[in-house]
Amino acid sequence: MATIEKKSTHGSWKTIWHYNIGFIVSRVLPEKVCFISIMKIKEMPGFDALPALAEESRQMKHQGRPAKEITFIIGTPVRDLMSYGPDIFAMCNGLKTYMAYEVHEPQDAYSQGSCIRLDVLHLLGLNYCRGNTTE
Repeated sequence: MATIEKKSTHGSWKTIWHYNIGFIVSRVLPEKVCFISIMKIKEMPGFDALPALAEESRQMKHQGRPAKEITFIIGTPVRDLMSYGPDIFAMCNGLKTYMAYEVHEPQDAYSQGSCIRLDVLHLLGLNYCRGNTTE
């Protein structure tokens, strides 16, 4: 399990990459929302490589977009948060929590203006977007 957190005056977030059970969980503040999505391990940086990548990210001032981006459509609310395990429950308990589903569709399938973007170590951009059919 890898936990990556960013705190700033522009908004704070925390993401847990649960390599063992195959979930990505992201908590975004001040929106007070959590997203749970299925992790495609082949698309993620390797667990063993994360410490070196984090150190590299701290030492360098990156410009531009992350090397890779994954876009998720925000789906249905999670009803049984405890079923995802104690770590996810502890992180998201008391917050609105939604399932988020990875998409590879054209951008007109979702509203880019309503995306929450997380830049994780400047390696991976996680975009959580409302679908065009989502109210």
